[in-house]
Amino acid sequence: LGNLNAKYDFSSIPALRGLSATARVAFDVASADRTTFYPNNIHFETKNGTNGSYFRSQPTQATTQFETVLDYQPPANLGPGALDITGVYSYQQSHADFPSISATQLTTNLLGDAGIPQTVIPPIPFDFINDSKLISFMGVLGYNINDRYLFSASIRHDGSSRFGPGNQWGNFPGVSVGWRISQEPWMAPISAISDLKLRASYGKTGNQAFGDYLQFSTFQGCNATAEVQFGNQFICPFRPSAVDPNIKWESTATWNVGADYTILGQALTGSIDWYTKHTDNLIFNVPVAAGSNLSNFVTTNIGTMKNTGFEFDLTARILRGGSPDALSWTSNFNFSHNVNTLLSINPNAVGSSRVLTGGIAGGVGSTIEELEPGQPVNAFYVCRQAYAAGKPLQNQYYNAAGDSVVTGCTRGTNTRAFHDPAPHWMFGYTSSMAYRHFDLSFTLQAWLGNYVYNNVASNLGDYRELQAGSSPYNLHSSVLQTGFTQQQLLSDYYVENGSFLRMNNIAVGYTFPWRGQSLRIYAVVQNAFTITGYSGVDPTAGVLGIDNNIYPRSRIFTGGLNVQF
Repeated sequence: LGNLNAKYDFSSIPALRGLSATARVAFDVASADRTTFYPNNIHFETKNGTNGSYFRSQPTQATTQFETVLDYQPPANLGPGALDITGVYSYQQSHADFPSISATQLTTNLLGDAGIPQTVIPPIPFDFINDSKLISFMGVLGYNINDRYLFSASIRHDGSSRFGPGNQWGNFPGVSVGWRISQEPWMAPISAISDLKLRASYGKTGNQAFGDYLQFSTFQGCNATAEVQFGNQFICPFRPSAVDPNIKWESTATWNVGADYTILGQALTGSIDWYTKHTDNLIFNVPVAAGSNLSNFVTTNIGTMKNTGFEFDLTARILRGGSPDALSWTSNFNFSHNVNTLLSINPNAVGSSRVLTGGIAGGVGSTIEELEPGQPVNAFYVCRQAYAAGKPLQNQYYNAAGDSVVTGCTRGTNTRAFHDPAPHWMFGYTSSMAYRHFDLSFTLQAWLGNYVYNNVASNLGDYRELQAGSSPYNLHSSVLQTGFTQQQLLSDYYVENGSFLRMNNIAVGYTFPWRGQSLRIYAVVQNAFTITGYSGVDPTAGVLGIDNNIYPRSRIFTGGLNVQF
């Protein structure tokens, strides 16, 4: 990592007073050496027929950025207020090289990971290169009247190499106003309010977060024996994903109104915000029909989405501690609420009125989530499980109307949208206390309304696993409650409430003088505990609400000594 900043103030030139220029150069260079070795005689390798595997990769990536900023603040006011004009040019380039070699069907384990072992099948070398560029032009105009009335307008013009010709550039405007109402003369009698600022804004942002140059559907260095020729071009057919060449910038327009407040002389500070966000040309990686593409998935614009919510933040100085020996206590409480809805699906997008997403273990191409207008993004798409005496019945589900039980769960017939992974409410609480030489702080976090699909249970929670393949799998303990002898992947039995309360960290310290120096002994516990009804390891361990053997969050104990000279 490295960066270099240079700034020049033109105030020495009378005609350019108020003008300054800043140039920034930054780089980020990373490299790694990754080696994976599985002996040919362990259970997993013999069961899946790999019979030992070796993989080595040495990826490198270099990202460089150059940015210039011109800022002009006229020495004299323009009318009743001060003007501020800023122009920005930014250029960012990234180059990554991913060479690797893999081998299976090992004939010996003697080398381990110290070299490429002898194999029945020749090792496969592989290499591909990613290049991307992002260029931005931005202008900002600010106008400030006595720090009481604030106005700002901006425009961004961004270009990304990830889009095809004709769609690489996007324009993203923004405007905001602020009114420090506490400075109005008629607010003076209200002495409890130290500062109160009302504000409103509108802005549009862009998203280009997908792979580099996927629209060309080629990998550099694809194994020659696996390439497929189309005219004069050779294509690597096992590319996992491609991009619609007509893909456009995803844009999100946000309206926001809010207030910042300070009450009782700094005793209470915080903010309140309400927002609504409308996203157009939503970028998503979706499955495609067999034979219609060189890939099983394609990244494209699939529709529009809306998010509406509000946020609240409050910091309270409960006890100020006027002397070193007095108790001081500061707390922060915040919460947010969000409602997410998919409004429409592009009629030209793959999947028409519904797009299946959320891949799971348990079958080739199995999914558990959907994109459907009127439903939250990535809503779980499952069948309503039938029960008897509190026990789920195998292959027994309610029909689409929910008034009778039928045999089997058929996608599109008796499946339904059922909850989603996103929390509807998020809470946070931080507390810091100090008394004499002791200090104590902790952070609590809570989510409400989020759901998790327990794919570990649905994939391995049936007695069929005892006879699957050449040797058995371990079973998930849920089979003791269900008694399933077959997988029931689309059962809503496995969609669980993931609401939780977590002590993210707690720290205690003791500060004391020693030989004229200040020493502090401390102990910290991260991920101290989690209270949840979710039966899996961690309700936040999965990806997009799907828990599939993600390594659980660690509980970390740390102790140390700080010395200040």
